[in-house]
Parts: sequence; structure tokens; C-alpha cells
Amino acid sequence: MTHKVLIVDDESAIRESLSGVLEDEGYKTFVAENGQQGLDIASAEKPDLVLLDIWMEGMDGLEVLSRLKRRNPELPVVMISGHGTIETAVQATQKGAYDFIEKPPQVDRLLLTISRAIREYELRRENFKLRARTGESNDLLGSSSEIAAVRHVVKQVAASESRVLLNGESGTGKEVVARLVHQSSTRADKPFVILSPGAVSENTMQTALLSVLEQANGGTLFLDEVADLTQGMQAQLLRFLHDGMIEDPASGLPRPANVRVISATSTDLKRRVDEGKFRAELYYRLNVVPVTVPALRDRAQDIPTLANHFVKVLSPDEEAAPTITSAAMAVLTSYDWPGNVRQLRNMVEWLIIMYPGKGIQPDMLPGEVRHSEPEHTTLMEEAVSLPLRDAREMFERNYLCNQLSRFGGNISRTADFVGMERSALHRKLKSLGVDGRQ
Repeated sequence: MTHKVLIVDDESAIRESLSGVLEDEGYKTFVAENGQQGLDIASAEKPDLVLLDIWMEGMDGLEVLSRLKRRNPELPVVMISGHGTIETAVQATQKGAYDFIEKPPQVDRLLLTISRAIREYELRRENFKLRARTGESNDLLGSSSEIAAVRHVVKQVAASESRVLLNGESGTGKEVVARLVHQSSTRADKPFVILSPGAVSENTMQTALLSVLEQANGGTLFLDEVADLTQGMQAQLLRFLHDGMIEDPASGLPRPANVRVISATSTDLKRRVDEGKFRAELYYRLNVVPVTVPALRDRAQDIPTLANHFVKVLSPDEEAAPTITSAAMAVLTSYDWPGNVRQLRNMVEWLIIMYPGKGIQPDMLPGEVRHSEPEHTTLMEEAVSLPLRDAREMFERNYLCNQLSRFGGNISRTADFVGMERSALHRKLKSLGVDGRQ
């Protein structure tokens, strides 16, 4: 397989030199003379690695790096510069650069770095595909503060033996969080076993519980949707949690079990306790460490990362992988996603089947996603009666106000999402007469 390398540098001699060296080694190269051209080529050609100059006129390399990483966090980017400093190298690394090489690069080191980076990239992609096929994942994708908070709690609780109760709407990824707690714990080399109370009856609960406890011995038992437990099933589970043993239905003898229990619910269990539908003692035994998994609409900035991830891992090969255009991605980020991450994953799988290898435009999206709100029509009707400059200002003001509202007035998060530097966004808001604090 021929690997593709994108070279972004404003010096033509450097572009030609690097391109010649890499093509002699069997790579297919693409060249760009500025940052925007590099971003456009990266979107169209999907390179396996990017060689990126730091000091360029207009959009510098660090800004290009940030935008590349927003689109594809796993893409290896090697920074090159003839005026490198330790501070610049640190900045590049913090933004996700794979390595930093000074100009003129030593050919042997450059080739070794590229080879190693692409090999690691391919391994990560294969692992992603395997986990997608099996329904497993060992990470929480996204850069939002909401998902970062979940990662932080997982890191803190993983080393303990405390029971965890995961709260969140259906499809938010509660099982992913449970697996991550297990994989980060001292029980990681032991089984992770799932029991869905809704799939068993009250009469078979004891047998089912005994079976999964034997399978999960030494590992983790994940109780999915504990709100489905009947009163009788709740009593049996409570007895096990209290005694650490379960009665063998065949022999009548107690059987000890060594498992960590993680449970999940998409229902307000506390309210069910108050209504007398869920045992208070069981609730408090399960709810030692509560973790709320946020709805996708509450972390909209993670949608591009998740959508591109699903495209990558669900496509049978690179040729079949569609590209979600920025216009289509804007529609995805404005949708409410009642089915959360699971719905987004299913939609991406549908796009891969319906439009293999295509550039996804808004009109290709499913009808429920491609919704239009009344105010959009009103805005367009008003815009057509204005001069171009006034219409553009009206659109920019409306767009930026909506983005600010989405991110709770957080300028940094809004700037990152819309692809602007924080200072540039401040200037733009001021010119449009928008008070970001309000």
C-alpha cells in the first residue's frame, strides 16, 4: 500500500526537495504553499501524515495543526522549522504534533520518523476498527469540558473498589464508561460481564446472577438499566451486595463471589426511590460514586470528532469512507440527537452504505437530522432584502450569538469550534456590536 504524505511549506525549494526524497522512498506526496491550501488538500486526499512548516505567512503552522487535529485527532503531524525554539516545540507537542524536526532535516531521521508515525497511525486505526466491530471502545472521544470531567472521575475511581452508578440518557455511552473504569482498574486482566435485568425474569434472576458472577469472578459485573429490576429482583441483588454471596438454586448452598459492581440507568432512580418503586437501601449501595454521562447535545463540539471517528472505523476501506463537508457538519452540530452517540453512529453507518466515498452535503443527511427551524426561513427572507455587506453582518451576528449560547458564553470554546483565534473572535464580536459576556 502506498502511503500519502502532505507537505505544507511556503518555500518552494523545501516542498520540491522533500517531495523528491519521499517519492524516491515510495510515498505519494501532495504539496501546499500555505495553511488554507494544506487544510483543503488534507480534507480531499486524507493523507497518512502531514509535514507542516511552522512559520508561514497568513495562517501559521500551529493554527493549521490545531485545525487538522480538530478534524482528525489521530492524524500524525510532524512539524518542521528553520527557526525552532524549545518553546515552539513544546507548543506544537501540546497541540498534538507527533514530532518536531529542524530545517534542513536529516534525511535518515526524517524517513525514520515518518515511517514510525505512519506505522503507529495504522495500528491505532486497526484497533479502532476492531473495537467498532465488537462494539467495544477504550476511550471517551471528544475535547469538551463535559467529557473531560467524566474522564477525570473515571481516572479517580478506577483504582478503587467502590461501586459506580452511571446516569445518562440512552445511547450516551454508559457501557463505554463502564469498560473504561474496568480497563483502568486492577481487575483489567479479569472478565467484564454484562447483565441486563430486563432480559431476565424474577424467577430466573437467581440463576442468571449466579451464572454471570461465576463468569465475572475477579472482574467486573456491569448491571445495565437497573431501573428494570422488579421488587423481587431488587431484594435478591440487595442480599448479594450485603453478604457478598449468592445461594446456589440447585444445592441451596451459599457461593461467594469476588466482583466489582458497576451499574447504569437512564431513569431518575432517586425519583423512583421517592415513589416507592426502587429500594432506598439498594439505591445507596449502588450509588457510592455517581457519574453523569452527558447527552450529545450538551457536548456539541465533540460531534465532528465522533462523526469522523465513526467514518474511519466503520468504513470497510479508505475508498469507501465518505467525507463529511463543513456544511454538513454544521447541520450535525446543530441537531439535538435524541438518540445521542448511538444515533450518530447509526447515521454515519447509513451514510457509508448510501454514499460510499462521496463528499457528504447537507441534502444527503437523513430527514430527521436535516431539520429546518422557522427562524432560519425568516432570517433568509430578511437577508435577501439587504445589501450583501449588511446581510453578511446579520448572518455573522446571528451565527456567532448562537454559537456563544451553545457554549454557555465561553469565548475559548466558541473560538475553537468556529475555527478562530480567541483574540480574533473578540475583535469580530466587537465589530458586530455583540457583548460576549451577555
